[in-house]
Amino acid sequence: MATIKQKVDHLNKITMIAITSKDAFMNTANKEVCEFINSLKSEGYNICKGDELDVYTDNEMRVIDRLTALITQLIAADEHICYEMTDDEGEPELDLFYSYMTVAEEGLMECRVNYPEGIRFFYLDGDNIILKTAPYFLFQDCIMFKAGLNVSQKILFSKEYLEMIANAVWDKNPLD
Repeated sequence: MATIKQKVDHLNKITMIAITSKDAFMNTANKEVCEFINSLKSEGYNICKGDELDVYTDNEMRVIDRLTALITQLIAADEHICYEMTDDEGEPELDLFYSYMTVAEEGLMECRVNYPEGIRFFYLDGDNIILKTAPYFLFQDCIMFKAGLNVSQKILFSKEYLEMIANAVWDKNPLD
């Protein structure tokens, strides 16, 4: 039986694998990370996002800087490919953008190989497993999506959520 510390270490490792995968830039949940988080929740642990006081080490920040640059490159190349495919002017120049994506994917894999245990994204605090707040919103969003911690659009439009919002008491009109 693994200790909770070993489980949090494993969570960090599989989160690193998810954040260095080819689909790191896509706002999708990673099945393995989500299932592991759900198993931790079923054991009674709370998974929550930390505050600005939860900081990464200098070494972790170097890796996060590199990952953020690579993920940004993937996003930009993907957007250009989508634009080129819908542009009616001439032949699309997709090879260049595909090569950018390949270079970024290779860089992500290099980060995974160089840091096989991952970054300490999560840490244990009592019965809480806390996700550190990343210094870059893009990177934080990637982690939140991969871990399944972002509220989905499906939930936002569910009957229960809309009823809750309709019945909320507002001190001030949010549109003012």
